[in-house]
Amino acid sequence: MAGRSILISGLLCASTALANPAQPGPEVGFGGLVFGDAYYLPSNHLPAGDGAAGLVMRRLYLTMDVDFSERWFGRLRWEQNQSGEFETYTFDGGWKDIYLGANLGRQKLIAGLTSTPTFDVIESIWGARYLMRTPMDLQGVASRDTGIFGAGPLNASGSLSYRAMWAFPVDFGKDSDPNERWMGALNWKPAPGWTLDFYASHEPREGPHDRTTAQAFAAYKGEALRWGLLYSNQDRQEDPPLELASAFVVTDLDGKNSLLARIDRLIEPSPKGNDIAYIPFDPSAKATLYLGAWERRLTPELMLTPNILAIRYDRNDKGERPRTDLYLRLTLFWRF
Repeated sequence: MAGRSILISGLLCASTALANPAQPGPEVGFGGLVFGDAYYLPSNHLPAGDGAAGLVMRRLYLTMDVDFSERWFGRLRWEQNQSGEFETYTFDGGWKDIYLGANLGRQKLIAGLTSTPTFDVIESIWGARYLMRTPMDLQGVASRDTGIFGAGPLNASGSLSYRAMWAFPVDFGKDSDPNERWMGALNWKPAPGWTLDFYASHEPREGPHDRTTAQAFAAYKGEALRWGLLYSNQDRQEDPPLELASAFVVTDLDGKNSLLARIDRLIEPSPKGNDIAYIPFDPSAKATLYLGAWERRLTPELMLTPNILAIRYDRNDKGERPRTDLYLRLTLFWRF
């Protein structure tokens, strides 16, 4: 709690120092979003999930964005959610973003609690985190960290760019990693709409448990169609590895309706397994996740999305196939 207070106080003090008195005052914007499900599970590998039904608020974000000047900016974001147990839920909250940033010519520098370069590009093209987190995010790789983040173009046209981050060894904020991490990515846009992204990271840990990640992503994003292909591999030395491949496609039918489909293939059994909130995986077997959804935009800020999620397992080392997980969900998303 003391660390949080210090970081927040530092942000507020810095905002006063960074505002240029020769310019108009800082521009402050407030907003938020909330999403959750009405769900029924006809089948699940866990007895607690088999036949479960209910309502759950998976995320509530409250955000304050500040533009101190043309160069300096910052963000405060709070996250509130209900925990991931079936049918019985408790509320939990914490900071999602607390950072200061600067635009230095064509480069951007951010310091504080912020999103990592791990799957930010993937998420921007997938565009449906309210339905399903990106594959490595779902499997427990941290989506936030406290550190120094930099990004910008590497050539005149901007078709080649980089993202890099050094994460401090501190335990702070929601979805963050308490260990030191080095992360970097190269992004190439060979033609309008096309993206190739290559990411690598290293996380030193005590004992023979270091984590080294390599990831490749190819995608296309047009006016009415977007798709992506992903391969990720995280070596964990003596810990169970994390390796997966994923493909998704989203097509816009008429401006108010879209169809979404996604397949995630776990090449190794899920290391996080039953500890994954809302969508636990059996940790004993390789698995394939299937997602199909019809996204209906009632207004630009409000979406109602019926969707079906299934996880089918291979046979495990005992020759047994875990029970298939089947989720029937009606997901509400509201931005305000």
